[in-house]
Amino acid sequence: MDTLPTDKTWRINAAAIIMDTDGYVLLGKDSGRNPYWHFPQGGVIKNESIEHALAREVWEEVGLRPSDYTIVSSLSGLRYKYPSSNRKVTRWVGQEQTYFLVRCKTRRPKTDLHRSPEFSKTKWIPLQNIKLEMFPKFKRKVIKGALEQFFGLDPSAKPSAVKTSSPASTSSPTLTSHTMNRYLVPPGKKLRLKDYSPDDKSLFSGTKEESLIEFDKLREELQELQKKLFAQHKHRVLLILQAMDAGGKDGCVKHVFSRVDPQGLHVVPFKKPTMEELDHDFLWRVHKEVPSKGQIAVFNRSHYEDIIAVRVKKIFPDPVWKRRYKHVLDFESMLAEEGTVIIKLFLNISKAEQKRRLESRLQDPDKLWKFCMDDLDDRNRWEEFQTAYQDLIEKTSTPDAPWYIIPADRKWYRNLVVARLMVEKLRHLQLTFPTPNFDPASITIPD
Repeated sequence: MDTLPTDKTWRINAAAIIMDTDGYVLLGKDSGRNPYWHFPQGGVIKNESIEHALAREVWEEVGLRPSDYTIVSSLSGLRYKYPSSNRKVTRWVGQEQTYFLVRCKTRRPKTDLHRSPEFSKTKWIPLQNIKLEMFPKFKRKVIKGALEQFFGLDPSAKPSAVKTSSPASTSSPTLTSHTMNRYLVPPGKKLRLKDYSPDDKSLFSGTKEESLIEFDKLREELQELQKKLFAQHKHRVLLILQAMDAGGKDGCVKHVFSRVDPQGLHVVPFKKPTMEELDHDFLWRVHKEVPSKGQIAVFNRSHYEDIIAVRVKKIFPDPVWKRRYKHVLDFESMLAEEGTVIIKLFLNISKAEQKRRLESRLQDPDKLWKFCMDDLDDRNRWEEFQTAYQDLIEKTSTPDAPWYIIPADRKWYRNLVVARLMVEKLRHLQLTFPTPNFDPASITIPD
């Protein structure tokens, strides 16, 4: 965090990334001031909420009413300092922004600029064409953070040769529901992990940019389904994530569940067991973290580490991890019989992609904290880990708790598949809001 000067503070500001139904984003420019583009934004006035500031600025600067769009996500605490030449620097250090992702209900709605001198022109630009160079230098870090959070998009990356959809098209490719079984590991079937390509993207015919529209719809539906799950207070959902190091577990949770109400989501990152945990059976620390009614629990690593790591690193004799297969199967069978929906995902990355991601952590100061020297030791045991996972998935994929092997070399495709799978599992529960045991019309709220 930046240190505040004693005589100046940060200006609280609301900014809007406005997207239409085709995945085009609205930008504005004041050609008389500088050549850069901007997102609609403005400062919060006295006694005004940040949401009200957003609605006011969007209306004044581009003429869109709150009824024209839906707020689908927000990201707060983003700061940039004013350059020394900015006239506002005498009063404020810079902006402390909350970015809102706003989705319009129609294709590229018409803008109206007469209420504010902020913009002299606006333009709808395809999301994939947005680059950091389009914005003022002092804003770029904040804008990059917002785009990465909302879309998993790095606007500083070099453009790739991708096929783009026609601007006139109002539809986008869809990840069809019946195809999810492609990644299912059938119980009792002999497994060859090499038959599952980490680079596969066969279930989505579009580009990465087109997938963002589909992903946005899935996250919205997941949000609504989770509300019903929580309110109904009947079902429990357990998602188990396993992967090699740098396999994308954290990123998957961050992006897929970004809109889910935190009070109904329980994320558990299982680390190396503590001394207290080692004093108990290996499932002791796991059982107390399983979901309660109405809750989704996500295990970022899980009880399967007590088979995989123990086997490959030879922490205990072979009979220890071998008998744990039965313990895990019995444990999951009990959870399923008690009403827990269990979804187990192996995020499958290639050795080459793991190398790229580990190197990226070493080169990026913001990611360096993720790097661990143990990752190199585990990488040297790559084939041993692959064999261990192959055996484990084959032995523990059951009708009540099946495994899915998710291609994870492409982060956007991984997120799309996992979101689709979660939506399908929750749809199957036929969730509804509970019926009140009273007549709402008979209730009078006293003055």
